[in-house]
Amino acid sequence: MIHLIVGGAAQGKLAYALSCYGLTEQQVSEGNLDGPIVNRLQEWVRKLLAQQIDPLARIDELVEGRDLVILCDEVGCGVVPIDPAQREWREAVGRVCCALAQKAVFVDRVQCGIATRIKGGPGCLPLC
Repeated sequence: MIHLIVGGAAQGKLAYALSCYGLTEQQVSEGNLDGPIVNRLQEWVRKLLAQQIDPLARIDELVEGRDLVILCDEVGCGVVPIDPAQREWREAVGRVCCALAQKAVFVDRVQCGIATRIKGGPGCLPLC
């Protein structure tokens, strides 16, 4: 089961996820999909694009059958970058988040340290 948490940089996504699940920062994966909590999904997308791999093509195989809490910064707001690679990255992050939201049991948006549930009922999913 997937719990997707999105929001701007430094808005409290990680603190929210840790308190929700009673985990520590040592259990967090940074920029990859290795741990029960994945922080900075946008960096995982950046790595795949640099290797010319479509991140959407990898989503199913990486999340299927796993319990994951995935945190991703919102990167699509603000001034549109001049650099085509930056625009492609922003677009890919958005599409990956849309795909994950479809699969997720819960989707939350955290802003100013306050979580708003976008999808799913109250509570958090049980992690193995």
